[in-house]
Amino acid sequence: MSDSAKRPRVRKPAEPLTQPLSSVEQREALQAREAGKTVMYQIDAWGHVETRFVRTQNVATWQAKGFFVR
Repeated sequence: MSDSAKRPRVRKPAEPLTQPLSSVEQREALQAREAGKTVMYQIDAWGHVETRFVRTQNVATWQAKGFFVR
C-alpha cells in the first residue's frame, strides 16, 4: 500500500488566557461598537425580531432587504 492521502493535522496555537469582562465592561464595549450606527429591525413570519446595527450609508440597502428603522 502507498502512503495515506490525508494531510497531517496542524495544531492551532493556544490563545492566551484573559480575564473575563464584567457585565459593565461588556455593556460598554457593545455600546462603543454600536455608536454612530442605525438600528434596523425585521420581523419574520413567526414573530421573531432580527436586529441589525447598520452603518448610516447602508440603510437604503437594508431597507430593500425588508428591514425597517426604529
